[in-house]
Amino acid sequence: MTAGARGKPAPADPSQSERPAAPLRIPPSLKAGDRVALVSPSSHRGDDAAALNEEAVEILAGWGLRVDAPAPEEPRHLYLAGDDRLRAARFQELYCDPEVKALFLTRGGVGAARMVSLLERERIARAEPKWVVGFSDATALFAYLHAVAGVAVMHGPCLAAPSLLGSPARAESLEALRAALFESGEARSFPVQPLDPAKTVAKPPAAAISGRLVGGTLALVVTTLGTPWELETRGAILFLEEVNEAPYRIDRMITHLRTAGKFEGLRALLLGHLENCDSDPPGLLEEVLQDLFGEAPFPVFRGLPAGHGHPNLALPLGRTAQLAPGGDTGAL
Repeated sequence: MTAGARGKPAPADPSQSERPAAPLRIPPSLKAGDRVALVSPSSHRGDDAAALNEEAVEILAGWGLRVDAPAPEEPRHLYLAGDDRLRAARFQELYCDPEVKALFLTRGGVGAARMVSLLERERIARAEPKWVVGFSDATALFAYLHAVAGVAVMHGPCLAAPSLLGSPARAESLEALRAALFESGEARSFPVQPLDPAKTVAKPPAAAISGRLVGGTLALVVTTLGTPWELETRGAILFLEEVNEAPYRIDRMITHLRTAGKFEGLRALLLGHLENCDSDPPGLLEEVLQDLFGEAPFPVFRGLPAGHGHPNLALPLGRTAQLAPGGDTGAL
């Protein structure tokens, strides 16, 4: 999409109305008795790692799953859960193990982007698809798995992170994740909370819109630009969320995506939690979003309950999502 006046998106080009990309391979649903694993491809969790692991294991065991937990003493390298080679080797071992049916990231932070280039692309691509669950720094890993293995992933809570375990919406987030993983078969529809029509930033759709749901944390989506696993957004519905970024930084990152062509042929934009991203006095963030997207040729919705706020409801990235005229969404 070319830029219009003041950098706003130009009117939609009819030639960009091609079919949305096909959904990625969908991992099978989980069932009681399945073996799953906790894995730490990003930041170290500090001195509380062992206690946080125990809580995460209890959650998964309560769902009837058999859990491979990390060692009580988590490796450290700088601010990471071990050096890049160690984290890559552990992730690859678990992802390529056919007995492990899902991987749950312990926390986000930083480091996944450093690790993915060390994974063996051919082995990852050949492995049977399995759900990889997490968010935030996981965005880089998710983009890699989309591009290299052609698989859908589950954007949802990191199970050994204080942000989930101390959340006022912990039960709601966990139940949404459990339902998504145990009822995620390819033939099932996947319900997502309705979007608030009052929070429409740009025009609501006049008819149902379908497209592959992609995205994640805004800053991490931006860092995929120029990499072999840069997100493909043409014909897609893009989901973005963020935390602790000032409005001018939100503006800069969204402008970067636009000038990189990531809004060309976009079907819709769904904004999740933008936690701690407003200014003092409040209101500037909403003005910035309206200025950026008020004339967008695609629908822009604000307030999807996913990301760094509460609750953090599960989203199957890579599946086809449908945005109905009233704002309801669902992955098909």
